[in-house]
Amino acid sequence: MKKTLAALLGAGVVLLAAACGSSEESSDSTEDTTTTSTSASAESGTPSSPAVNLGDSYEDNCAAMLPYLDELEEWGQDRTAAAAAVAEAQQQLPEWENLSEEEQADTLQAIEDAGKGQCS
Repeated sequence: MKKTLAALLGAGVVLLAAACGSSEESSDSTEDTTTTSTSASAESGTPSSPAVNLGDSYEDNCAAMLPYLDELEEWGQDRTAAAAAVAEAQQQLPEWENLSEEEQADTLQAIEDAGKGQCS
């Protein structure tokens, strides 16, 4: 069962990162994704979703990731690997290219630091 939850969670991280990654996406798409992920979380007991938003500050993104990764760690998952999956998913979004190099670096650093459990 843990392997199934981990697989579902891994897929959820990628989908949620894609859904949460851009403030330019339509609200209908984001609402549908949020509703679906909340429903899946309630039914399966999986952790809540990360709230990384492209273009947000280091502080906002790191703070948003911490509770999610803390919860994953409580479930016995590797928080560093989960953070790496979120970072990879963010870089696959079309909106990623619209960020400045500094915004990209801040986003990746926030995710990496949250994976370590330390926001500076």
